[in-house]
Amino acid sequence: MQLSRGFKASALAAAVLAATGSAATLEQAQVRRSGSQATLATDHEGDTHWWRLQGKHGTSFLSVDNLSRFGSVQRLREVAELHGPLLTGLCAGSFIVVLALRQSSRKKGDDGEKTAAGAGLGLALGGLLCCLPLPAGAAVQAGQDVAALVLAEQESRHHALRQNPHTPSVSELEKALGTALQGVSMRAATRTRLGLEECAIAQRRLEFGENKLTPPERESQWVLLLKQIFGGLFNIMLWICVACELFLAFVLGGDDKVTPVVLSGVIIASATLQWYMEMQAEGMMNALQQMASAATVTCHRMRDGVSVELQVLADDLVPGDIVELEAGQKVPADLRVVACSDGTLVDNSALTGESVAEPRTADMAPKCQALVEARNVTFSGTTVIQGRMLGLVFGTGDNTLLGQIAAKIRTSRTRSSLEIQIEHFVHIIAYVAVAVGCLSLVANILSPHKRNLSEVLTNAATAFFAQVPEGLLPTVTVCLMIASRKMAKRNVLVRKIDAVETLGCVGILCSDKTGTLTSGKMTATDFAVPVEESNGVLTAPVADAFSCGSEVDIRALARCGVLNTAAKPDPASPGSFQGSPTEVAILAGCRTVFGNSGADAINTAFPQVFEIPFNSNAKWMLTIHAIGEGLGKEEAVGMGATAEAGFVAVLKGAPERVLDYCVLDTAMRTRVENSLAQLMSEGKRVLCLAERHIVGLEPDFAFSGCTPEDANFPMDSFTLRGLVALEDPPKEGVLDAVEKIAMAGARTIMVTGDHPATAEAIAKRIGIIPATADDDDVECAAGDFRVVTGQQLEQHMPTLDDFTPESLDKNETPEVALFWRRCVEHTRVFARVSPMHKRAIIRSYQQIGGHIVAMTGDGVNDAPALKEAEVGIAMGIRGTEVAKEAADIVLLDDDLQSVVAGIEQGRLCSENLRKSIMYTLCSKLPQVLPTFAELIGIPSALTAAQVLLIDIGTDIWTAIAFACQPAEGELMRRKPRHPQRDRMVDGSVLFYSYGYVGIVQSVACWVVFMGVMPKMYEFFALQKHPTEYSVADTVADSAGMTAYYWTLVLGQVGAALACTTTRQSALWKWAPNKWLTLCIVMELLLALLVIMWSPLQQLFKTRELTFCQLAAGTTGFVIITLAEEARKGWLRWQDRADRKVQEA
Repeated sequence: MQLSRGFKASALAAAVLAATGSAATLEQAQVRRSGSQATLATDHEGDTHWWRLQGKHGTSFLSVDNLSRFGSVQRLREVAELHGPLLTGLCAGSFIVVLALRQSSRKKGDDGEKTAAGAGLGLALGGLLCCLPLPAGAAVQAGQDVAALVLAEQESRHHALRQNPHTPSVSELEKALGTALQGVSMRAATRTRLGLEECAIAQRRLEFGENKLTPPERESQWVLLLKQIFGGLFNIMLWICVACELFLAFVLGGDDKVTPVVLSGVIIASATLQWYMEMQAEGMMNALQQMASAATVTCHRMRDGVSVELQVLADDLVPGDIVELEAGQKVPADLRVVACSDGTLVDNSALTGESVAEPRTADMAPKCQALVEARNVTFSGTTVIQGRMLGLVFGTGDNTLLGQIAAKIRTSRTRSSLEIQIEHFVHIIAYVAVAVGCLSLVANILSPHKRNLSEVLTNAATAFFAQVPEGLLPTVTVCLMIASRKMAKRNVLVRKIDAVETLGCVGILCSDKTGTLTSGKMTATDFAVPVEESNGVLTAPVADAFSCGSEVDIRALARCGVLNTAAKPDPASPGSFQGSPTEVAILAGCRTVFGNSGADAINTAFPQVFEIPFNSNAKWMLTIHAIGEGLGKEEAVGMGATAEAGFVAVLKGAPERVLDYCVLDTAMRTRVENSLAQLMSEGKRVLCLAERHIVGLEPDFAFSGCTPEDANFPMDSFTLRGLVALEDPPKEGVLDAVEKIAMAGARTIMVTGDHPATAEAIAKRIGIIPATADDDDVECAAGDFRVVTGQQLEQHMPTLDDFTPESLDKNETPEVALFWRRCVEHTRVFARVSPMHKRAIIRSYQQIGGHIVAMTGDGVNDAPALKEAEVGIAMGIRGTEVAKEAADIVLLDDDLQSVVAGIEQGRLCSENLRKSIMYTLCSKLPQVLPTFAELIGIPSALTAAQVLLIDIGTDIWTAIAFACQPAEGELMRRKPRHPQRDRMVDGSVLFYSYGYVGIVQSVACWVVFMGVMPKMYEFFALQKHPTEYSVADTVADSAGMTAYYWTLVLGQVGAALACTTTRQSALWKWAPNKWLTLCIVMELLLALLVIMWSPLQQLFKTRELTFCQLAAGTTGFVIITLAEEARKGWLRWQDRADRKVQEA
């Protein structure tokens, strides 16, 4: 950056550049004027803090952090009197630039340039206050130049630090983050200056923001409410109906002003209820997040030059803070470990998916090492499970690794299956309603009963309105609300209310193994040791370790397990250990061989001097121990070591990795691998232990290296000591849950990082792989693809990340296309998969198999897959906030059985919606036929007011009551309904409503209208126009319409009972739904009130009917009820016959 010519030559350049930390030499940070000297004072490592003005009249100080204290004109004039206005103006003005630059560093683009210009003006102002004549134009140019220079330098420094925080030294970190790290160690007595100055915290918080992830952009709750009320195709159709009714009522002078008010209320109430439920779920989610972020941490900061220890909220941390963490605490930000106790372990599974805890150290990492593999860095969201550490905050909020992953998943979610179904249904109803409305308009115009324009439009609008199922919207809302509340009782938080219905359509459930399908509590079950005498491998249970008869070999294996461990005794619980579940299980099992005192003696005899921690790439850890005198020598010599051996190296890890470092002949390796396969086939996780005695090294030899390539000691020719088998037993109830999911026609797919054999064994135990499956009895592909590894997936990944059949056939090789098709068809377990593979697995089932997929997950690494699946299910106990944010459903108790309950609730919700729609559509045909019957001279059988009375006064409430209908017995024995192929409203529904029940109702209504009611047939035969009616004829006409209305109401009662079940008898289970029963009773009472009460008679043009006429109106009810009972009885008989055939 080149400064302007006039500015570069001035002493002002030195002052400004020095104050902003850009001074290259001390001379640039010194300015002399009028016998006084201003020196840029530093406290450590060249960090700049204040100007020290010294002259013959005394000494004064000006600091950027306390400038406001000296910022008054009077105070500046006093300093200027002592040291001259020019020197005072330079120093004060430089700090004004610094303050302005801090503000501009938080802005970009034009705003930043304007603020930089403001810095220059501030500089000019500072000079003017001290009687310094400085041209404003030059000051503005100076401010812009310095702003650009300093901002570029700051951005470069912070960017480099974020990329490689694990490689700088402590002094480099200290300078880069402007913090104090003097005397940093785990011993409080040695700490002299630690942390940031408290006065700088507020400014840093302004620069970097709070230590919170920026939440996804959320619209105002009131905007969401308006979208619920006025958004969506179905709502739009209903509002069109309201608009038509209002137009007819107020423009054309219609007399029906109640219907638009009632319908508007139904729309608003339904939308408000759904909005309220989602706001409640969102509130619970926010409460969970607040609970997670409300924890306090120990933070070290400087107060007036003295280091103090404070308890601060995790949200208040800023880059440069020093935090102290203990076992059990969550890491609040991205930290560089600057000091830690021996054996400190961190659980990184939330980020990496690796369940094995990883050790932490304060040593510098090599520059070639990846950040996520560095052992001197801990990331936000992980957990300290052992030891204590001091960490320097280098990343907060969105600048953490957690924040970067969260930012990548902030994409819009795909539409739910319910939205797809409602849209499809609205299209059907829209076509039907528009067609009926237009035909009604034509029929009214051509009708021999001449009507004015207002009556014609009213009848046409009524015909259109009658085809719209107004009760669907509140029925959907109530169904989802009931399902959501039932799920809440099972500790399931439904974040998106329509996710429940989508869960009912799930055909594939991808589930993690550890902690979801299994208990997550590892236990050592078996030892397997090679025995040279028999040239074989002997296996014994841990509880009876010496039953195999080879005590020496068992002791050698157990000694390796005691020495090579990351687990430590838990001081809070004597006799127990803390660390990763795997480490604790191995240590506890091996200590049983020696007893507690014997194991402690082993540790004393073989003190550890070096360690290469476990990492997810190498999949092993190594410890080196000095061989002590006495017991150490005896044990070592007893295991074949020479007397000169000074150290023993113990290697532990995945068998396929450790065996490569061991000296084994082909026969013994085959026997070991067979024993390994046998243990894994029993669903056990197996780790291998080996040791090597090291000779020829001095007792104080400094071991180094982290791989076989860079180690300064031999890492080959190990002696295999044996295998330790561990078991993570299935969770209680998982077997039953997997069985129910299978009965429901869905598949549970295990997605795990464990060994394929172990995963397959667990899958067989819990029913994911059926016990009857035999590879010899099925085609070869099924057996070969039942368990697929991550390595296989990596070799066959599509180049375009597109799994659609068209793309696979066009852009991929036949081998890749066939591989993924067979995976979708046959695979039940994906083992040794990385987080990168999970999204690919989800997409393959969606695009190749056409399945609706649910995904369970708990880590940040699961978030993309949770977002990709139609239903993302996060674990509430182990789940990270990012995973919960990406999910639709949160299992607060991490219980898979809750997913089964959710599937059942989703299916029940869909089934009840289907029944509600079937019921509502049944009355549409008899409602619209009277309009067209008038074309042939049949008297009007139903008025527009009576049509609206049936829709608004009766049908809508009964339709809503279907939301409370209990499940039928076979609901969870059906195959999942696919929203694209198996529509909620399909041809069978339309035939049932229009072509079956609708016709029965229509026939019954016309029979009663034409055959039972007097004069109706006579009016038709004589083609008598209503204008020719006498008073008696008008009464008879009203009575005929009343009879048609009454018969249709009773027909709808029959339809309501018929739709309550698909196969079970409604008569044998009378009143299965109390709300439906109540609505039916109220519907009948309302109909009788309309018929009998004079005020309502005048409003709806009805007349009182005789008992015989009322009884005749039951025709439709009786026919529908008997026909449906006969049909359902036939279906039940067929089902019994089919079962007998299957059993035979």
